[in-house]
Amino acid sequence: MAPALEGKATSGASLKLAQMMLEDPEVADAYQELFGHLRLAPPLAAGNSILVTSTAPDEGKTTVSLCLALTASCAGQTALLIDGDLRRCSLTAAIGGDDNAGLIEVLLGQAEAGEAVRRAAIETPKTDGVSFMPAGRKPALALGGVDWSKARPAFKAISQEFGLVFLDSPPVLAANDALLFAGMVDAILLVVRAGSANLDEIKRTKELLDSVGTPIIGAVLNRFKPKLHGPSNQPYSGYYRRLRP
Repeated sequence: MAPALEGKATSGASLKLAQMMLEDPEVADAYQELFGHLRLAPPLAAGNSILVTSTAPDEGKTTVSLCLALTASCAGQTALLIDGDLRRCSLTAAIGGDDNAGLIEVLLGQAEAGEAVRRAAIETPKTDGVSFMPAGRKPALALGGVDWSKARPAFKAISQEFGLVFLDSPPVLAANDALLFAGMVDAILLVVRAGSANLDEIKRTKELLDSVGTPIIGAVLNRFKPKLHGPSNQPYSGYYRRLRP
């Protein structure tokens, strides 16, 4: 289980939250700790791509994806952030690239990585940003035309050009897309919203993801508020940062 994170915005404000992240020591510490846990996960010893998904909409997976990509960049990793939510395209809307070829065109074999990947101009004090692949111009219905025997190795080849790849997908119980993408990546990170998550739905989500065979390397308890949900199990979180001038 990853450290609990308190979300400060909806997915529509993901970009602003990510830029605020590096200015808030407590939030930055939480993401650095989460990033450290991910780097130590056995599936990433020989792989580098992570599907970030959730059980239901509005649990914060898009914000978590963006913040993790920025945290990786701050740690010196070359990071690729992919908008895999072809139904909402929240990352594409936040970062830009609606008219560009993206993930769906790459999976269909209609675009090369060089056409789909660009540098995301996200200004923060400690990083120049991350590389970004938008969702693409086609709707989610186009996934039915993907030849997955060719798409998987194509995705793997792109992933190998980066230190870490974060693929933001639709919620598992809202669309089948996440299960299709789960078969391409090396690991899965599940985002759960504190206070509103349904235990039965979480169990069902885990069963569906387990059926794909890609390991779930952890879960993020998002929008955690100690006053409502109890004290954090990290009482010294941010201690070293607060001592710095």
